[in-house]
Amino acid sequence: MTSQEQSRAFRAPSFRARAMAHHVSLALCAILPASAAWAAEVDAGSAKVLSTVEVRADRETGDGAVSGIVAKQSSAWTKTNTSLLETPQAVTVITQDQIAAQGATSIDEAVRYSPGILGGNFGSDPRSDWVLVRGFAPARFLDGMSTPNGTWTGVARMETYGMERIDVLKGPSSVLYGQMPPGGMVNLVSKRPTSDMVNEVGLTLGNFDTKELTLDVGGKLNEDGTLLYRLTGLVRKGDAQTTHGDDDRYYIAPALTWRPNADTSFTLLTSYQKANTALAGGFLPSQGTLYFNPNGEIPRDVFTGEPDFDKYEKDMSSIGYLFEHRFNKTWQVRQNLRFTEASVDHKLVGANGFVLGPDGNPLDYRTINRYSWTPHETSHMFTVDNQAQADFATGDFAHTVLAGLDYRRGKNDLASGFGSAPTLDIFNPVYGAPITTPADSSHVIQKQSQTGFYLQDQIGYERWLLTLSGRQDWVKTDSEDLLYPSNTTTNDESKFSGRAGLNYVFDNGFAPYIAYSQSFQPTPGTDFNGQTFKSTTGSQLEAGVKYQPKGSRSLITLAFYDITQKNVLTVDPDHLFYSVQQGKVGVRGLELDGKFELSRSLSAMASYTYTDSEVKESSDPSTVGNQIVNVPKHQASAWMDYTLADGTLRGLGVGGGVRYVGASYGDVANDFRTPGYTLYDMLAHYDVSSVRLQLNVNNLFDKRYVSNCTSASWCYYGYARTVMATAKYMW
Repeated sequence: MTSQEQSRAFRAPSFRARAMAHHVSLALCAILPASAAWAAEVDAGSAKVLSTVEVRADRETGDGAVSGIVAKQSSAWTKTNTSLLETPQAVTVITQDQIAAQGATSIDEAVRYSPGILGGNFGSDPRSDWVLVRGFAPARFLDGMSTPNGTWTGVARMETYGMERIDVLKGPSSVLYGQMPPGGMVNLVSKRPTSDMVNEVGLTLGNFDTKELTLDVGGKLNEDGTLLYRLTGLVRKGDAQTTHGDDDRYYIAPALTWRPNADTSFTLLTSYQKANTALAGGFLPSQGTLYFNPNGEIPRDVFTGEPDFDKYEKDMSSIGYLFEHRFNKTWQVRQNLRFTEASVDHKLVGANGFVLGPDGNPLDYRTINRYSWTPHETSHMFTVDNQAQADFATGDFAHTVLAGLDYRRGKNDLASGFGSAPTLDIFNPVYGAPITTPADSSHVIQKQSQTGFYLQDQIGYERWLLTLSGRQDWVKTDSEDLLYPSNTTTNDESKFSGRAGLNYVFDNGFAPYIAYSQSFQPTPGTDFNGQTFKSTTGSQLEAGVKYQPKGSRSLITLAFYDITQKNVLTVDPDHLFYSVQQGKVGVRGLELDGKFELSRSLSAMASYTYTDSEVKESSDPSTVGNQIVNVPKHQASAWMDYTLADGTLRGLGVGGGVRYVGASYGDVANDFRTPGYTLYDMLAHYDVSSVRLQLNVNNLFDKRYVSNCTSASWCYYGYARTVMATAKYMW
């Protein structure tokens, strides 16, 4: 029974069958006994059980692998296996096939063709991913659990090669996950063991002296398939876009699944990643990047630091498990747990605008001020999520009830020193000046614990599906300032979050929906009077329609939304260096997203985004009505991939795409407007026997563009042309 056919008749047996099929396909990845699968149809207004249905391992699940670029299921919105057609909120799923086809090596790059999401806002930066979802930096989760949320460790780059998919849940979603910004969350799903053999090795060569080796192997460890394994690894050596910058990465992720019987599954997930690089670029004056400079354009590859001083070393390791057990047709339980440790040791010499003359203008429009900065941070994060799910019926109403209790505790230890550094001629840089490592001028340890209880009911009646969710959180945040003890604070808060969503699935595949959701996010620090800040809160009203033609591998989503965020920090007009919570911002917009697998040879995607962002309240009246920082009004993209299925050139494919990002402002005052830009990408691939040869060229015409300017001193060039030739052998 397909997801659409189930949607057409939300009777009890059908709803239970879908939930049952999800659980077992996720837990077993094997053929179910016929007696464990159910099917249903509506006959004259009543439900009856028909013959048994065999559910196979390749059935798509909400947190599993997807064949192609079009996902049909996601568990991000409900924590249960739910059809995207029946999810009353916009969810973008970026599959591993899409990531590989587009040559994306970071989240920044993976989201390029997704509506309402902006990546690479600070240009090419191998240290971190800088992503915005509906105008806000999203929360980042891995396998449904929070990742370290420190200043530097929290934005550390994750390896997309190790991910099965990336689910972007748009809009406030605290009701199932606790604290998060109103824009939503990015949930990375790790590659996991499967009963089918996975054997792949790859070699990539590219410009910027890039060399990369990848490995992905897995399958059964014993004859009866009760033990499965997966080993994913990556070694990358290369240069950054700027001179004297590196992009060296190492990643390994062993995983093991034990499934002693048809109702129980335990998956152990571990990973380790390391990165060595230096400041990639950016922080360049606006004269010479965005505006005219009498000396010409500042080179895109200029390095403003010191090669013998600058460094960025990141280590991140994690261990955890996913456990689930089904007691009967009604009850099942899950427990997901993980411990993550991350550290970043960073030293840099940064640029801080041109040296000014007596008249306040740049002295020669070529000599820049510099400073030294030495942030170093360690983070620990423990998370556990306990879930109980019941699938049952009350009369004509089918229910999937989810109750959960989760807990997470994090600790961030961040220290840094700030000092002076010699000036530099940005058009003729000479390096080697001695740099003194400054002593720490700040050192703050923050500990935060969150306990949340949530309850959700997905209620199905005929073609209607109503989702009601509620959650209560208790959050405690301790910030200890080791250098200035008077700044030490403790903040205890309790917050309730709610959500309601309603959708209706027509026979023809149209599914209109409407939903309301809330979010909260603790705000560390105090105002001038020593009062701790309240959490910022967000709310969203979203309405739209999804369309999935029956039997097709396509999905179209049109979403309208209106987000309001309150208790935003703004500058204290009466006390310098302090903030007050008088801010309110609004973001509303339209997102159109289409993904199509039109045949086994042709796939395509297209999207358009309109975003109207506005500062609604602020302690600075001059900023009220301004556009929110780094949020363009318009974005659009299109991508196509065509492969010859017959003839002498069978297996040869070509593709490409075009991306447009509109103009935006990089500062609150809206003084620095970055023009929009259009980029083109190209793909060619050839499959012969067990080998795939692939060529990706992103920013095909090597367009020189500025992705962002936050001030007169700090502007950032966007990604230069990247060329990658990949050979993969699969057996």
